[in-house]
Amino acid sequence: MTEAGPQAAAESLANVPLTRCEFLYYMWGASMAVFLAGTGGATIWFALPRFREGEFGGVITLSITDIPEADSGPKEYAEGRFWLVNLGDATVNDPRQPSEYPITPGVRALYKVCVHLGCIYKWFPTSDRFQCPCHGSKYLKSGTRIGGPARRNLDTFIIQAVDATGAVLSETAAQMGSLEGSSIEIPSTATALRIDTGRRINGAPSSREGGGR
Repeated sequence: MTEAGPQAAAESLANVPLTRCEFLYYMWGASMAVFLAGTGGATIWFALPRFREGEFGGVITLSITDIPEADSGPKEYAEGRFWLVNLGDATVNDPRQPSEYPITPGVRALYKVCVHLGCIYKWFPTSDRFQCPCHGSKYLKSGTRIGGPARRNLDTFIIQAVDATGAVLSETAAQMGSLEGSSIEIPSTATALRIDTGRRINGAPSSREGGGR
């Protein structure tokens, strides 16, 4: 009898139905557990790197031979969402380049999204400039805005020129009060470019009016 007593008591308690209050309490506890588990999982997911080398949001490595000739048309890299431009003396001395935005020879990686409302702008060889098909913003090969509703120059990605050992020889620097990415000159010993599409420098604000030429 003494051994059966605790077992019978346990079975009796197990058969007692939950009250409404107890049921709601357990449901609340289960919901909180699921919420915390989901939040923790999302936090870990966002904390982990999500971009591999060679895809947008990561680092894209190009051979020095992939750089377009100085003053030639820009080269599009769709996988990295940028235009690679090589600014030579003719581009630097382009009379359309506003005096308030002096540029230097070298290479730039221009983010291929218009800074106005996010459309994809295009290169027009006949007019030697970029133009957005959505609202008509116009930019020189340097990325400088010369017309349209956009109110700043194009954004640029950070570029590093590296040698065969991976050592960084030159790198995009912020200029104009950290509001614009500079051109970088490519040293003769450089073998590759690393374009970090996860690091973008905003273009400098523009006060230039008119539709451009």
